[in-house]
Amino acid sequence: MKRLLLSFASVLLAVFVMAQYNVTFNVDVSGIAGFDPLTTEVYMAGDFLGGWEQPGTNPDYKMTANGMIYTLVWEMADGENILHYKYFLIYDGTASWDNGEWTGDPNREAVVKGEITFDQVFGDKPFGVVFTVDMSNATVFDPATDKVYMAGNFTNYAGDWNQPGTLAFLMMEPIIGNEMFYTKSLVLNAKEYMYKYFRVINDEPSWDNGEWTGDPNRTVIVDTAMSVDNLWNSLANINEFDGEVLEAVYPNPCQSYINIGLNGQAGIEKIQVINSLGAVVRSIPGVPFLKELRIETGDLNNGVYFITVHSGNGVQTARFIKE
Repeated sequence: MKRLLLSFASVLLAVFVMAQYNVTFNVDVSGIAGFDPLTTEVYMAGDFLGGWEQPGTNPDYKMTANGMIYTLVWEMADGENILHYKYFLIYDGTASWDNGEWTGDPNREAVVKGEITFDQVFGDKPFGVVFTVDMSNATVFDPATDKVYMAGNFTNYAGDWNQPGTLAFLMMEPIIGNEMFYTKSLVLNAKEYMYKYFRVINDEPSWDNGEWTGDPNRTVIVDTAMSVDNLWNSLANINEFDGEVLEAVYPNPCQSYINIGLNGQAGIEKIQVINSLGAVVRSIPGVPFLKELRIETGDLNNGVYFITVHSGNGVQTARFIKE
């Protein structure tokens, strides 16, 4: 019996060991003017490192020097983990929040699922990018059974080109009140990215239900915080109109007003402005053969809004940002 218990304990220990993996963070500090490794240490702080402990207070989060590359290897529990963190300089052993890569948002963001290494540069600040895709022209799409995923070379999200349906973080969320619009916010460093959108049906991971097969991939150059608005199965953007009732939405982003350009050829039944929670914040009924309409937006909260134009030709939707 004793031998059996020992054997069972060995199995449990093996399972526990298998349920862990190492995540390696490398940060290059060679671009920091006057960096002196004799007086300066490099620490990490993050939500997975003691819940954002002050840099310099816990030696477990001190990075190891290999020349001008500093490394921390952290053991993670098995499964999909979302991480937020930054790198900090500690001078003469004095704990402080003052010498991080930058102040304020965004924090670095990563998703890990298995062994992975992140090679980063101190102070290389990423940008928040909001992707939105309009699924209205998908020939077969059922919000009750279909989910929308992104895939691309988003290296900090568990590596490049994860199979749609395998990384929950890259599932897009439907916008309340606009069930054919799906959105996802990512934190990305400045460079060009390739990506596509995919349907995942009945939670079955697959490459089979993308917008199209083969090239080209979608591309976006990230060099600032931005919004990327796409139409499913089209390289056009959401607010690019071609021979339809709704022709333009400007200025976008807006502050005190938004102009809506219409072709004046069809009677407008109503125009609505809907916020990101699905609430109608403006409604203009029965406008016949209008060519342009200005809607005051000064009293609206900052954020994302949708304009819906109802006419005899159906419903068109455009997206704008109030700032």
